[in-house]
Amino acid sequence: MSALVPLTAAAQGNDLGTINVTAQRVAAPSELSSKVLTVISRKQIEASHADSVPELLRGRADIVVRDTSSAGLNGKKASIDLGGFGESSPANAVVLIDGRRVNNPDLSGVDWTQVPVDQIERIEIVHGGSSVLYGNGAVGGAINIITRIPKSGTKLSVRGGSFGTAAGSMRIGASSGHTRIEGNLSGDSTNGYRKNSPYERYDGGMRFEVDLPRGVMLYGSGNHHHDRYGLPGSLTAAQLAADRRQTLKPKDHGTTDDSYVNGGLLIPVGGGDLDLPLSFRRRATDATYISNLYGTTVVSSVLRTLSLRPKLDWHREEGWYRSIVAGVDINRVNGSLSSFKAKRRRTGYYLSSRVGDAEKRYVLSGGVRSEEIRDTLTKVGGSSISGRETAYDIGLVLRHNRFSLHLDHNRSFRFPLLDERYNYGNGTWNALLKPQTGRHDSAAVGYDAASFHAEASFRRANLHNEIYLNPVGGPYGFGANENYHGTTRHDVFMLHAEWRASSWLKLSGAYTHIRATFRDGIYAGHGIPAVPHNRFSMRWNADWIGGFRSGVAVRHIGSSWLISDQANARPKLSAYTVVDVRGSYRWHDLKVFMRINNLTNRKYSTYGVHSNSAGTDNFYPEAGINGIAGVSYSL
Repeated sequence: MSALVPLTAAAQGNDLGTINVTAQRVAAPSELSSKVLTVISRKQIEASHADSVPELLRGRADIVVRDTSSAGLNGKKASIDLGGFGESSPANAVVLIDGRRVNNPDLSGVDWTQVPVDQIERIEIVHGGSSVLYGNGAVGGAINIITRIPKSGTKLSVRGGSFGTAAGSMRIGASSGHTRIEGNLSGDSTNGYRKNSPYERYDGGMRFEVDLPRGVMLYGSGNHHHDRYGLPGSLTAAQLAADRRQTLKPKDHGTTDDSYVNGGLLIPVGGGDLDLPLSFRRRATDATYISNLYGTTVVSSVLRTLSLRPKLDWHREEGWYRSIVAGVDINRVNGSLSSFKAKRRRTGYYLSSRVGDAEKRYVLSGGVRSEEIRDTLTKVGGSSISGRETAYDIGLVLRHNRFSLHLDHNRSFRFPLLDERYNYGNGTWNALLKPQTGRHDSAAVGYDAASFHAEASFRRANLHNEIYLNPVGGPYGFGANENYHGTTRHDVFMLHAEWRASSWLKLSGAYTHIRATFRDGIYAGHGIPAVPHNRFSMRWNADWIGGFRSGVAVRHIGSSWLISDQANARPKLSAYTVVDVRGSYRWHDLKVFMRINNLTNRKYSTYGVHSNSAGTDNFYPEAGINGIAGVSYSL
């Protein structure tokens, strides 16, 4: 999919120009999108001096970041909630790197440390149901990470800070006109905010592009990621009050090895592009848990994913505007998860089209997808379970002078994850667990002036059979993945604005209000756990004379019901407000920076869960005030 970013991107400080949102890394004509979009540009990434993608996403409209690692800000165990889905948020948003899907087919979620921040060109966020182009799981939306085009030169950077944090990276690139290649190495380590929260990672990778005759381009990339980390576990409110940096799990730990290769051909075809990408990924994880009662438990998984994603992107602008995007997603996953082996075959076919007048004062869009998933459990003689779902999307964009109106209606779907389907008690598939489906409606109004941009939007998602973990479900009452009875509703209101008065006075703010509620069943009228109703953020960025830059970011996240508290009977997870400041100085090719996070030393948690078996409320404390400084040099 390609779409001209509407005013949400402008409010983030981007040049609207020809920014495109793409389902795969394919240059595409600028179009108006009927959906709400947000773009984090390379300029913003560099100004943030962020260490991870979750840190870049903190404080953005419609997004809540939760973290259980307590290792600082590396994002290893972070979950991104797009659209208000609480505990199940990792399964309700699709994440891609250059169009390559990186969501894991199990409950482990996305490993946000796979791509070092200095390799990212921009991040594109699609808000709302997007299953036509992104398939299974694109219920709350999609996050597409676009990496930088290989270029000549060398860049070295080092940084260090609180909790014994130390990191470094090196990039070397070369270009000979028709060939561009780049290699990179990076690593970082930290002792972490809490006891037993160390983290250490190493990454090495390369990318290349080769221009062939007749406009054909050959491209490829690969990366190997290794990390190891501590698992400090949760604390009760009393334990937090006594010492929020303590751990009751001093020896629990884990490791990850994640490698991928991706390559393909980009072929010009009659006014469009045919993209033929193929990728292979192998991900292996181990987690060790040590208990006085159960002894040592090691949970291991190995997943291998083969993906083929041919796509045609065609458009014409002669007389009147029209475009077609069509493709196939073929994924084959096999491996082992904990105590069982499984396979997943996913095949999706999609078609999306847009038509409009020559000036694009109106653009009408429509699309459809059919997708089938077949899961096989090899532990019990190869039992299988399969299903097919369809999605559609209808949109309209109207523009007049500085105003624009964006309307969209679509259907989404989400199949259960592999370990959501699995019955650990008897080693069989849970045949009663149904796919989750939803119908979405959204409307957005934007205003765009020379120095002021604003957009207001409202989205409603009515979901049927929303999948969740019932903490007292299953045959033994120890918990099971089930479908909520009837309908759940997610209403999202977003307001975003930016005022650029001068180089030293750039203000932006965002407010998001979400109501996620049960419409039927015993919880009818109750709020879905872990979904804050109110979020607010404000940023001030300034470019001073002599190469100095500074920024202040404030984010407020309101209170929310604890995870597993569908009855809304427990005290809420407390609201919190965090202030971050940063500054940098550039002199020719040398740049130094400093950042202070949580300036007011706010004591807060982003993740809280009620344990029905123990009858306690458990929390994962975030880091207190901390700082980091670094230097980079480009040749």
